[in-house]
Amino acid sequence: MSEKEIVQERLQEKQRMINAGKHMTKLFIVTSFLIFVTLLIVWILQQLPDLIIPTIYEVATWFILVSSALIVMSQMKIREDEIEKAFRFTGLGLFFGLLFSVLQVIGWQELLNSNLSFRNILFPFAFIHFIHVAVGLTLLITVFRKIREYRVHSKSRQYAYNVFTFWHFLGGVWLVFIFLG
Repeated sequence: MSEKEIVQERLQEKQRMINAGKHMTKLFIVTSFLIFVTLLIVWILQQLPDLIIPTIYEVATWFILVSSALIVMSQMKIREDEIEKAFRFTGLGLFFGLLFSVLQVIGWQELLNSNLSFRNILFPFAFIHFIHVAVGLTLLITVFRKIREYRVHSKSRQYAYNVFTFWHFLGGVWLVFIFLG
């Protein structure tokens, strides 16, 4: 096998790995979406009175929006190979994501003290969302480390973009939860 053929084979293998990562991210988002849609359908079928979303969750919404905006800024800086700025934006996005998760857990107490119907619908939703947020934060930490090690840049950004896509999905699910409540 010639050197040129070896290089082409390696490039093809790298592209297959990138495509596999994209497909895994999409599959994870679809399965997560199905979980949340199931909870939403149960909520609708329960014919509950208006839900009272904990006030702290309204505050938490701002934190997830800021986190997502910072992650978008990081994506832009990665595309432009401004790695130091991408590192800072990702770090700040991670920080606001952590604040969001803390507020989400604090809100559990209010959910647990609410009437039985609210607790049966809202608490499982909040708990399952928190598990997904914990996964998202863990993935953001790995991206943060990879950026710091200059392993994420304009030519090698797919892993980071997959993680960022998942993070934005979690923010979107949260927004639906808040606005439907």
